[in-house]
Amino acid sequence: MNTRCPCLNTVVICSLALALVVVCGCWASAQAEELSPASSDLEEWGEIDLPPVSGSVKISRTLEGPRLPTRPEPDLGGVTWKVWGQLQLEASWQKDKDSQGKTAYSDRASLATAEIFGELKPVSFIRLYGHLLHEEGDSGINLDEGFVVLGQVAAFPGYLMGGRVYPVVGIFESYMVSDPITKDIFETQAIAVTAGWSGELLQASLAGYNPEVRRAGEGGSFYETYLLRAQLSLPPKALGGLKLGLGGSYTNNIAASGFFEEQVPGQRLDSLVAGFSLSLAAEYGPLTLLGEYIRSDPFCAGELDFAPPGSSPQPWAFNLELSWALAEAWRLTGRWEGGGDLYEEAPDRQGGLCLSWSPWPYLALALEYLHGEYSDGARQDLVTSQLSLIF
Repeated sequence: MNTRCPCLNTVVICSLALALVVVCGCWASAQAEELSPASSDLEEWGEIDLPPVSGSVKISRTLEGPRLPTRPEPDLGGVTWKVWGQLQLEASWQKDKDSQGKTAYSDRASLATAEIFGELKPVSFIRLYGHLLHEEGDSGINLDEGFVVLGQVAAFPGYLMGGRVYPVVGIFESYMVSDPITKDIFETQAIAVTAGWSGELLQASLAGYNPEVRRAGEGGSFYETYLLRAQLSLPPKALGGLKLGLGGSYTNNIAASGFFEEQVPGQRLDSLVAGFSLSLAAEYGPLTLLGEYIRSDPFCAGELDFAPPGSSPQPWAFNLELSWALAEAWRLTGRWEGGGDLYEEAPDRQGGLCLSWSPWPYLALALEYLHGEYSDGARQDLVTSQLSLIF
């Protein structure tokens, strides 16, 4: 049964958050000279984490996690800025065996990802971001992200973020070359306003955003779709060196994801369909464990084009990865993932390994193998090699 959730008064909430962020930002700027060296401007100017073996990085989602200290940036009359980018070249070989036993082979080489990031900080508590992206299959270069962040400084971790972003429906982190099924199905992009808290122990946010999929008859209610998210990051000292993060999110409109937008006829639903996610990230020594589970409420019959007629699908997906830093430049990662009520759109179960080598910072070579099995009996084997360069 679908869940019809009441609309939150996000305009009022975000207006109050904006006033609070500006006031606290001004206070933090005035108090900057009194901060200890450990709480200086270096922490608020956190470097974006760009894992070399991954798909396109989404800055808006990365910013909502814990911030890391980094080197100081050049000062241009009080204005700081930086530009960086990423290139990913891929070659792959694929074997497909359909439900009738017929086998087909294919191979390809491509520029999988080319992107440029820009960050501008005119004052201590205001940052502006831009992200230009070209991915395989795109006809040109797209503005993937463009937004402003107010707050999130060392003295005050609260923030307000608004613009074209990726609301954090799931974490979608991976050390593999291929994106996990959770990201393929549930990743969401929208014009959004987010009020949040990004502390060392707790990261939480409330977002209202503007999706294409809405209730039938709605003419454009911006804040009818909302997202609640929270993540707890426990300090390593409390667990004997184990770094642990636990998170969850809830949205009243899971069909806002890029995948579902193309599957909902007319992009209208009789009632919004909610969904939630749970995530785990643990690191101990050279080992890292990533886990995520995402599930939607049931859709009504006929609301998803890929589902069989008369069915009421309840799509869900999970991803488990165990990564081992073999040496300073080598990493071996294993993945087990799958989903349900996705039919031929994604494997029911899929597993594989990825070996990556980073002989120099920001340069990585990776080789990945995945084997997937579908609900109709079809099978797929995919071998992918990737050269990734961050500059």
